This record gives sequence, structure tokens and C-alpha cells, in this order.
Amino acid sequence: MIHIVLFGPPGCGKGTQAIILKKKFGFVHLSTGVMFRHHIKCKTNLGKIVHYYLNQGLLVPDHITTNMLNVEIKKNISSNGIIYDGYPRTKNQVFSLEKILKEESIGKIDVIFNFSIEKNLLINRLLNRGRKSYRDDDTDIITVQRRIEEYKRVTACIWNEEKWKNVFVKVNASSSIEDISLFIEGQILKFF
Repeated sequence: MIHIVLFGPPGCGKGTQAIILKKKFGFVHLSTGVMFRHHIKCKTNLGKIVHYYLNQGLLVPDHITTNMLNVEIKKNISSNGIIYDGYPRTKNQVFSLEKILKEESIGKIDVIFNFSIEKNLLINRLLNRGRKSYRDDDTDIITVQRRIEEYKRVTACIWNEEKWKNVFVKVNASSSIEDISLFIEGQILKFF
């Protein structure tokens, strides 16, 4: 089983690429954002808690995110691969992901695609996405900027350890969807 992490700031195109990879390779796509929005829409207790954090432009606390994701990983133990979209976002979440993969004996993090993009382009993408999909967390410029700052402050540095150097692949997220997709596909095919 291959474990692929799509890593980058909100709005950089991780979700789009995850959907393409899912179709192309039949991998499971685990998106914390999609799961959170589902809980918000269904007005679950988890949804109410998550809504509070997302509307502030803050990360949902680790234990909530990790518990939710671990349930999904356990459901998909027999799949060919898992794409992690928007997870891990903190050092603790990296440790938690490594721990569950080891406990379940389903492999290790094989590749981390780091989506890099200019801040102005990112802000425009998020605001456009907010207008089209009515996502609360993407409609307000202040919340959008707070989310980007939170990403830079907490998330951007989580893979700095030497042990990730050989699995860390930089992606130019300003390129076209097709170019990014072809690049990522080429990298993944090296595992087969």
C-alpha cells in the first residue's frame, strides 16, 4: 500500500489533484476538509466544534482531527493506496500518522508532494472558491489571510526533519492542473 501526502496551503490545488489521482489509480482519498464539511452540513456534535475553529481561520485541534482520520484509515486497510489531503498539518499529526501506519502494519509515508504557490494567487483562488462553492471559510478576506498565516506559522515547517528529505517532492502549484497532474503521476509511477 502506498501512502501519499498532498501538502500545502489552503487553496493550492491539493483537493483537485487528489480527485485526479483517485480516478487514475483507484486510491482512497482522505480529505480532512471534506470530512469536516460533511460533519458541519449534518450538524453533528463534531461538526459544531469544527465549525467554530474553521470560522476563526484556526486549525482544528490535533486530537479531534487525528481520531476522525484514524477511523477512516482503519476502514481502508485493504486499499492499494491512501492520499492524505490536508493531513497532517502539525508535527503531532505527523507522529500520529506514522504511529497508526505502524500499528496497523500498512506501510509508511512514501511520498510528500509539497505544493508551493505565491500568496496573491492563493488569496484570489480561495476567494473565488468561496464565491463558487459558498464555503464560509473562503468568503472572508480576513479569515483567508488568517488561514494562510496559520499555515505558515504551524504547518509549513512540519517536514523539516532530515528523514523526510528523500520523500519530499516540490510541486509548482502555479502550473496548470494538467501539468501538475502529469508531474505527480510520473513521480507515483516510480513506486510500481
